Amino acid sequence: MGITGKASPRRLGTIAAAVLMAAGLSITGSGTASAANYYYELPFPAGEAYTVSQGPEGTFSHTGPYNEYAWDFALPANYEVSAAQGGQILVSDWSPYWQNGIEVIIRHSNGTCTHYAHLNRALYNAGTWVPQGRVVGWSGTTGASTDYHLHYQVINCSTRVGISSTLQGGVPRTGSRPVSVNTRA
Repeated sequence: MGITGKASPRRLGTIAAAVLMAAGLSITGSGTASAANYYYELPFPAGEAYTVSQGPEGTFSHTGPYNEYAWDFALPANYEVSAAQGGQILVSDWSPYWQNGIEVIIRHSNGTCTHYAHLNRALYNAGTWVPQGRVVGWSGTTGASTDYHLHYQVINCSTRVGISSTLQGGVPRTGSRPVSVNTRA
């Protein structure tokens, strides 16, 4: 609400988008999705800490527009992968891009998507709404993967291009072991 007591057009748009998404509808258009000021949890259960084996702009494979803002977390085989934020699952199967292997893509109320790749198993069908913290898959090494891990990033839902974002308000660097606060739903 502004000083006048009226809701701003931006706030009304955000509220309308959230209501439509909750009803299972989506808004399409030329608006730009933004991860700025949007809170994403680490994509594994609360209290757990895993090494960031490669962070944003990592030189091994996080180069170019599709991966430059991605994180690889050294999760063990078949470990719980949790939704970083609530939303509707758009993809939950083998990727049309073989490098990703089995993937889950979740669309969020701010218009961005989170991408979870190299899974051994995806647990829900496309169209399912999941809350933040819900286990959506198991970590694996499918696609172009050299070892068990979770490849995670925020992407543009239409183009799959990576979007700069934070996790739990920060940018975990390669070699760090951030502790998750992502409670199960």
